[in-house]
Amino acid sequence: MFKTLYVRTVAIYLGIVMFSVAFSLLLTILLFFEKTGQDQKEIFEEKAELIMDFYEQMQPEDFQAFMNHLAQTSSLAIQLIDQETSHVQTFNLPKETQLSKLEKEISAYTIPWERNGTVYQMTLIEAYPEGNLLELMTLLSLIVLTSIVLVLIATRYLVRPVNAVTSVAKEISMGNFNVRLPTTRRDELGSLAVNINHMATELGQLEREREAFIANVSHEFQSPLTSIRGFSSMLLNDDMPTGDQQRALTIIQQESDRLSRLSDNLLKLTVLDSDKHVSQPIQYNVAEQIRRTVFTLEPQWTQKKLQVEMNAEKTLLDAEKDLMNQVWINLMSNAIKFTPPGGRISIHVSSSPHYIEVRFKDNGIPIPSKEFGRIFSRFHKVDRMRDRNINGSGLGLSIVKKIIERHRGKVYVYQESETEKSFVVLLPKTTTQDKSN
Repeated sequence: MFKTLYVRTVAIYLGIVMFSVAFSLLLTILLFFEKTGQDQKEIFEEKAELIMDFYEQMQPEDFQAFMNHLAQTSSLAIQLIDQETSHVQTFNLPKETQLSKLEKEISAYTIPWERNGTVYQMTLIEAYPEGNLLELMTLLSLIVLTSIVLVLIATRYLVRPVNAVTSVAKEISMGNFNVRLPTTRRDELGSLAVNINHMATELGQLEREREAFIANVSHEFQSPLTSIRGFSSMLLNDDMPTGDQQRALTIIQQESDRLSRLSDNLLKLTVLDSDKHVSQPIQYNVAEQIRRTVFTLEPQWTQKKLQVEMNAEKTLLDAEKDLMNQVWINLMSNAIKFTPPGGRISIHVSSSPHYIEVRFKDNGIPIPSKEFGRIFSRFHKVDRMRDRNINGSGLGLSIVKKIIERHRGKVYVYQESETEKSFVVLLPKTTTQDKSN
């Protein structure tokens, strides 16, 4: 019914106040109404008799002054009506005050009084009604007690889901990411439960990725170390032929280089993750930077007899030049690595009103669509790419993604056909570039 916790809380406490007042008032009336009416009547009767007796004893000459004094002393307003002439006399009652109006609001008592052969109708009423102190205190006490009981019940109702959230948060902090909160509520606590459940899911996924990352790092380091250890043991054998020694030394050098590259990539990812890298963006021609990368890697793609095409005009970009150079090297190396001999690679740089787009397209090994979301994960290798003749640690695309995200851009893979796929990089277009063009 209530969409927000704020409205729910306000409604509950307003309901408590209204219920407490109504309940306490009803109970007070049931306890005191009959007794109050009886006590008030007895008090008026006693005061009326005292007034009449006192008048008979005193027989004052100034009746008006005498009655005013008695009325003030008794905190009463007195009205006398002559039964024959209907003449009205009032004592201790302002002239502008209508007695009929007071009688409707406050209890009054009327009694006949015969004085000097004339019968009067005497009406007594409290001149300064203050109410019964016991009744007032009882009413206030009931309101307070009822409110306290209802607030305790309501608070328990409101705090219960908060305690559940606290308990689940404690479980998550202790590493239990399988706990979940019910999501039936439609207020702020319901929204909080949904977010906490999502957070637990993401943390669980992150924990699984961390464990997989540690396992992958151990595997990637263990494989070259095993090779180095084995061939080093062989070199200790003096009877080993010279040709085998050279082959063993070559493998040791290759595996050492592999370890060096792996350590370097891990260090880069660590720096990017921790944001310790100092940002120093400059404006430069990104098309020229990519062109130089292609020339730098020319020995690799010419060795495989690949056809490389590039379509790009001068395109200015505000970015960290060294980091972006790593992006283009990784993407170009990746394309060369997985494109078969005699294949082709095309690079296209274009500019839109808001983004600069760089597309690396090749006709290499296709990527299954289910792998698109995981291909940028650390140490992730598509099963069809697990070729022992292809070197790689599975960190290159992770580094690419980190660098692109650091520049508020995005990178994704797109399978254009069964034989062609593209790695697409989108980078925000700067106002400086717009002016230069």
